[in-house]
Amino acid sequence: MADFEDLTGWREELAAFEKTEEGRAFFAGNKRYGGIKVPYENVVQMVELIRGDEELHEALRKKIWFAAYAEKHDLEVHDDEFLELNPLEAHDTFIAFERWYLMKAPVRFDKRDLIVATWLAIDLEEGRLTSLRTEQARDFIKENYARYISFPGEET
Repeated sequence: MADFEDLTGWREELAAFEKTEEGRAFFAGNKRYGGIKVPYENVVQMVELIRGDEELHEALRKKIWFAAYAEKHDLEVHDDEFLELNPLEAHDTFIAFERWYLMKAPVRFDKRDLIVATWLAIDLEEGRLTSLRTEQARDFIKENYARYISFPGEET
């Protein structure tokens, strides 16, 4: 199983893997997992990693701040202020982290569905959830994100 205890060097590890033939084939070949949902435990693990790592947590807070600001000020994608304030480095951090997690995860699933971990981390930050490991949280997740997440005993 992959080591998720210490995220030190995750960017470098990803960059090195992406430069290899194996890495290029791995990410190009993810299409074969299309439609395979992310297992619940993997989503929980990703959210815990995001919230437990200073860089990732800061990127999450930037994404949340910008989304609230853009909504409050009714900014559109083509507005100069939208373009100036949009924390692209935070989005890039999440994209890279999702790729790294996909590379390290012991199971394979559709990489497009990893965005659900970001959404759940936002739900926790904004108080819609207090935990991901309660029955109420599982019900909330099933109700709102069943399209992306598989639960134990369910087919993907």
